[in-house]
Amino acid sequence: MMISRSGSGSLPILSILLACAAGALLLGAMDFPSEAAESAALSLEVTIPEFRGVHLTNTSVSMAAMIGGKPGESAFFFLLSSTGDAPRKLTGRLVSPLPAGLSLTVEITSPREGRSTGPQALGTGEVDLLTGVRGIFCAGGRGTVKMTGNNSLAPGAGQAVLVLTVRDM
Repeated sequence: MMISRSGSGSLPILSILLACAAGALLLGAMDFPSEAAESAALSLEVTIPEFRGVHLTNTSVSMAAMIGGKPGESAFFFLLSSTGDAPRKLTGRLVSPLPAGLSLTVEITSPREGRSTGPQALGTGEVDLLTGVRGIFCAGGRGTVKMTGNNSLAPGAGQAVLVLTVRDM
């Protein structure tokens, strides 16, 4: 076979044939699946862990109580999460003990789920404030703190820290 540049234009046809043959050889050497499809499925393993937590929307409150008089009262607000079916509870405790003659109580209003345990006296040990909480995420709730001072207290000011915790029941 003779390739000629003039005349019938056989060089472009031969180049195309050689390119196709080389492409077929290259494609045959590559590892392609025997069946191709327009779409493919990927199996995914998904884990969604249970979540629990409490977030205070106001981080401090102020109140004043008359010694031997009307209790001081203040409200606070929180967001509560307890996903899944496991029942949980919200507990409260003080970081350090109060001076003798001073008492604090807290009452939680249920955020859609759970049952309030009513007003609870606070100390350094945990007390249940809300029980049976499940299946909620960032549900808003309200708490009320009351402070009472008896006649033995001297005038003054101080600070107490309330810790709220979500626990398994």
